[in-house]
Amino acid sequence: MNNEYRIHLEAFFTTLLDYRHSTNRLNAILTEDAKIYSQEGATYRAGSSLIISDWSGPTDNGWEINFHTTIMKETSKENYAQEIRGIISRECCLIYSQSFEALEKYLKDSLFNKSTINIHLKEYISSMMRKNESLSRETMPGGEKLFKILKKTGGKAFAKQSKKNNLNIGYNELWIVLSEVRHSIVHSNSIIKFTKINRSKHHLGIFNMLFNYSKIDDDYIKIQLEYKKLEKLIKRLSEFGFQAYKALSLEENLEWNVYK
Repeated sequence: MNNEYRIHLEAFFTTLLDYRHSTNRLNAILTEDAKIYSQEGATYRAGSSLIISDWSGPTDNGWEINFHTTIMKETSKENYAQEIRGIISRECCLIYSQSFEALEKYLKDSLFNKSTINIHLKEYISSMMRKNESLSRETMPGGEKLFKILKKTGGKAFAKQSKKNNLNIGYNELWIVLSEVRHSIVHSNSIIKFTKINRSKHHLGIFNMLFNYSKIDDDYIKIQLEYKKLEKLIKRLSEFGFQAYKALSLEENLEWNVYK
C-alpha cells in the first residue's frame, strides 16, 4: 500500500537539509573573516547609522528629506570576533525557528490529509477549534494542540516510542522545550525565562542537550547556538519527524522502513 505520509516527510527533510547546507557556508565565511581581521597587523573598523524620512512631513520638491535618528553602531578589530560569534548565533537561532516551523508544517500536512479520510480524527481536531470555524489545512491548529493531535493519531506506536527510545527523552517534554525556545527566538530576541525550560529535570536535560545559553540574571537566559550545535539540532528534529512518520505508518500498517 502506498504510504502517503512519505511525500510530506521528504519535503520536510529537503527543507532542513537546505537550511543546514546554506548555514554551513555562512558559518565558514564569517568564521574565516573573523580570523583574518583578528590577526596581528590587521585593521578593521565599521560604523552604521540609521537614517530615515518622515512620511507625513514636508518634502524637498517631492524628494524625501532624510534625518539622523542618532542610533549608531560601530565595530572595531578588538570586538570583531565577538561580533561575528553573535551574528552566527543569531542566524543559527533563526534557522532553528524556521526548522521548527517546517516540522509543524510537515505534521499539519500529514495529519490534515489523514483527517480527510478519517471522520473520527476530523471530529477530534474540530473539537479543538473555535466555534463556527471549519477545519481546513489553513486552520489546522499548531503548537500544543498539534502535538495532541499527533499523539492521538500516532496511537500506541507513538506512546511506546515516547516511553522508550535511544535518546531517553519523552516526546511531550521534547515538544515543550522545542516550542518554548522557538517562541523566545521569534518573539523575545532569544531571551527566555529559565522556568519555561526548567519545568522538570527532564525538561532541562533535553534543553541542555540541544541548546547553549548565557545567563542574563537569576530569572532569564539568552539562547545561543553555534553551527555544530545547530547541525546536531537539525539532525534531532529530522529524527523526531521520522519517528512521527514511523508511528503514523505503524498505526495504519503502512511500510515505513524505506531507508533500509
